Amino acid sequence: MDPSPPPYTEYVQHGQSREEQVPQYEAATYNQSSGDFKTLQDAMAKFPPTLNGYFEWKMTSTFHLGPTAEQKMFAVTIPASVFGNKPSLILYDGPTKEDPIMATLKSDKWGRIRPVDIALPPRQHGHHTNAIDVQMVPAPSKHVSPTYTFETQGTGKGAGRERFEWRKTQGNEIKELATGHSYGWKLVWLSGLVTSAGGSRNEREMGVASDGTEIVALLAHNASWSMTKGFRFAFMGTGLTGIFGEVWEILTVTSALHLWYLDFQGATAAAAC
Repeated sequence: MDPSPPPYTEYVQHGQSREEQVPQYEAATYNQSSGDFKTLQDAMAKFPPTLNGYFEWKMTSTFHLGPTAEQKMFAVTIPASVFGNKPSLILYDGPTKEDPIMATLKSDKWGRIRPVDIALPPRQHGHHTNAIDVQMVPAPSKHVSPTYTFETQGTGKGAGRERFEWRKTQGNEIKELATGHSYGWKLVWLSGLVTSAGGSRNEREMGVASDGTEIVALLAHNASWSMTKGFRFAFMGTGLTGIFGEVWEILTVTSALHLWYLDFQGATAAAAC
């Protein structure tokens, strides 16, 4: 059986003003040796602009995130009792399990249809000194692929709440991010500026969803489900500027890891049938 998720069906949000315009979007440059990459990395609050997932499942349940195999910057663990009472995913602020915990995600056996809890412990040397708890809420539908939404507090004086939504995608942004990767997830900025430049995939600008919302992060699956390099992640557009802050970056990476693992489980189950 083909383990690939079903094609994503775009949808259009109603009741949103199209009067405000986002700046002209230019596709991000992912060449790590370029000066542009260093400029983008300097702008980020916590993570580099792109990350890969590196795995050695036969040796350990811990895998690593980093821009290259030689730069494994963060460790991630998925305990054996996944979807139990313990955290089902732990992200560390360093390449080992001895490094401080940056975020934990707790799910259950209904991880696809119930909210999951993401907890960020206080970071003494980070941007938040208090514990932060956020829910990622699924919104499945009979007519479109499921989506997952979370909110964060905006940065800056007088900032309000910001809403973001993960949607499945097979769009051009995924193809640009990782050659040979045909599907994955895109994170759109729901409470940001919208544009009239949405529409069908062939008509709209790169970095803009069908409803005109801006794409601020991507997760591309490895089409072969390689156990050494499982996925490629990238921040995009406004997500590359650092203005959403460290908390948003941590939530975005943690939630992306959860969605990758849900798809990985689905692919494994399908292959076993």
